[in-house]
Amino acid sequence: MIAMLLLTAFGLGAFCVLLFRCAVYALPVMVGLWTGYWAVMFGAGLVGGVLIGLVVGGLVFGLGQAALATSHSSVLRFLTVGVFAVPAALVGYGMVLEIWQLTMPMSAWQYAFGVAAGLAAACSVVIRFLDPEPAPVVMKNSNALHRP
Repeated sequence: MIAMLLLTAFGLGAFCVLLFRCAVYALPVMVGLWTGYWAVMFGAGLVGGVLIGLVVGGLVFGLGQAALATSHSSVLRFLTVGVFAVPAALVGYGMVLEIWQLTMPMSAWQYAFGVAAGLAAACSVVIRFLDPEPAPVVMKNSNALHRP
């Protein structure tokens, strides 16, 4: 019984980590799904809709990255990060509400934790966009590897 509870907690924790790592891609995935669905409804077929959705989602992400890389304006950078952070916040909020409904009865805490998860997802997007490459790990004895 305890092992099952620990595995469930570990699984939910791993799912939350995955959610926060993938929060950057919430907007491109959402736009890609919408355009793919639109393409299928207008006769592009299933394969055409998938291809159009993948291309458009990739373009949205690429345009966001390009806007951040080439922009010197703080306002444009703020707007770009905000456009990517808002869908991530909605995804974080919605995921907590759905998981909460599966495990516990409705309460005011459900919404409080949902807002906290939404803010955490938005903050993870801001951090990942403004610092996409983390600093490399430096070992203390790094000179031991370099022998003359």
